[in-house]
Amino acid sequence: MAQALSLNVSNSVGGSNRAPILVATEYHHWSQRMEKYLRILRRYVWRSVEEGPHVPILTPVQTVGAIARLGGGQPTLNRPNKDDLDKMENDPIAFYEISCGVAPNNFDIIINCKSTKEIWDVLKNLYEGTEQAQDKKFTTALNEFNKFNAHAGERLEDSFKRFNLIITKLTNAGTVRSNHETNLQFLNGL
Repeated sequence: MAQALSLNVSNSVGGSNRAPILVATEYHHWSQRMEKYLRILRRYVWRSVEEGPHVPILTPVQTVGAIARLGGGQPTLNRPNKDDLDKMENDPIAFYEISCGVAPNNFDIIINCKSTKEIWDVLKNLYEGTEQAQDKKFTTALNEFNKFNAHAGERLEDSFKRFNLIITKLTNAGTVRSNHETNLQFLNGL
């Protein structure tokens, strides 16, 4: 049993050559790990997630020479340069890595996405919700923090674990409390 749990934790964390696997209850941690993983993978891979695939700017190039003097020839577009080609490879790399980092049930959700940014946005919306849902999570976590009280007969260790879960919810909702404020709130709740 402990070995299976260790294997699951190992898979969800990932490694230097393997994308972390998304566990639904750990989305916030997964997204941070995946971002770090993609940032070290290659120079502009994470940019592909943030901004979408690179689209080179192609400009019309006039035909020169004998064809142009005779009034013929259509303007053509210049070709992507080496930098453009290099940046264009980042989206498929990020797409592949994120696709490998989701479980089969999540893969069915992202299978029709056209870009890595779209995958990221779909997963974020699925697990974090809309801004309105995020605000509700924040408000709920803040209320739990402010109203924290130890339960009658509850062991100190259990109260502390429950309080730490509330702190984690606050952190995941985007707010960080100082150690002083956190310690004071815990002690007042006892």
